[in-house]
Amino acid sequence: MANKTTGLKSIAYELNISINTVSRALRDCDDISDATKQKVREKAIELGYLPNNVSQFVKRDGKELIGIITNSFDNPYFSIVFQKLVNIITEKEYDFTVVYTTGNKLTVDVVKQCISQRVSGLITMLDVDNDAIQTLKLNDIPVVLVGRRCNNEYVDQVLTNDEEGGRLVGNYLVNYHKIKKCVYIKLANAECSKRRQKSFENCIRGYFPDEPVKVLTENQANEQLVDLINEGYNGIFCFNDQIAYRIIKRLNAYAPSFRKLYPRVHIIGYDCASTRITGLVDITSVDSDYDGLCQTVITFLSNRLSNKVKEQQIKIFPVYLHQRINL
Repeated sequence: MANKTTGLKSIAYELNISINTVSRALRDCDDISDATKQKVREKAIELGYLPNNVSQFVKRDGKELIGIITNSFDNPYFSIVFQKLVNIITEKEYDFTVVYTTGNKLTVDVVKQCISQRVSGLITMLDVDNDAIQTLKLNDIPVVLVGRRCNNEYVDQVLTNDEEGGRLVGNYLVNYHKIKKCVYIKLANAECSKRRQKSFENCIRGYFPDEPVKVLTENQANEQLVDLINEGYNGIFCFNDQIAYRIIKRLNAYAPSFRKLYPRVHIIGYDCASTRITGLVDITSVDSDYDGLCQTVITFLSNRLSNKVKEQQIKIFPVYLHQRINL
């Protein structure tokens, strides 16, 4: 492998720019244009260049450091997956660090924080932007995306079958509860939400072609949902349990004992948190094998860290419907 000086010279020669420009582009300095940074990153990846801060990595007490990226500490799904991942990471004798971001994506700035901590690999439950992927690839840091899909072949992926989840909920509301009018409460700009929504809509449309599903953000639902329920929209599918619980709380604030007053209304979540977190109200929700999912995440990362695999790794876990117990 080329050393740092030779690598910078090679990139500079190929692009006909100065070594200093190459160095500053790779460090994401503000005085270098985005277009130049993009060209330098692409050429660096093409030539197999690795910065010294990674190639000369020194492990902490002989252990690889795994970074877990999150933007929420109150999302039940994140809590469940995080706890299981940490248990497996500890069993495998890795170290871990948690990196918090206020954004909705894994960005270059977050990746830089991870590089500064000398991580060996990353696990993220957030979508990964293209610049971040290039930076990860440049620094030879493997990443596993949990719960979402990504078109870039560098990103390994472990997720549940969102399309089947949407179908399960649609069939359940129509066939079990004889509901005709439905609402989907989405998470804006999340690709997994779009897949759940599309599958749910297609399922309902198959039964009732003239009854389109109402699609709302959570903020829109806060304003419109009561009126829609009064219009007969009794089937409510939420992107995840976190949104479902907030919707239930708001409806109970509107009318205490909401379920008793509106027995035909059924609110469905996704993640089945109530079976794993003590104290949560039992709701009908889409469930999956989270032990197997988390074990696969660590296996994929271990395969990369030990150079057992070079090609992209993807696994989609089947889902099933947990029906709440009527008390």
